[in-house]
Amino acid sequence: MSKMPLFFVIVVAVIVIAASFRYVQQRREKMDNDAAPLMQKRVVVSNKREKVLNDRRSRQQAVAPAGSEMRYDVSFKPEQGGLEMSFRVEAAQYHQLTVGDKGILSYKGSRFVGFMAQ
Repeated sequence: MSKMPLFFVIVVAVIVIAASFRYVQQRREKMDNDAAPLMQKRVVVSNKREKVLNDRRSRQQAVAPAGSEMRYDVSFKPEQGGLEMSFRVEAAQYHQLTVGDKGILSYKGSRFVGFMAQ
């Protein structure tokens, strides 16, 4: 019987450590993005992806339809060649873009700032 509480304590400790690590990682990324200079590049919109964020199990989906929470990702390819860059964007920004649009991409680190079509 004494092993069960010890196992429970170890599992809780692992969860707390993993959550703390993820929190620190997110804070560090946010600080790096805040400190990064504003960059601008001439790019072409190369791909758009939208994904339903679903936190329900398959049995729950059979009873009620999936939620309307969405995640939007857009990929940009530099006009002069180079590596494709992908950013997570808001719904309004996502729907304004079309694959093949050319313009100037503004970003700070890994954070999308804006796209001005030309």
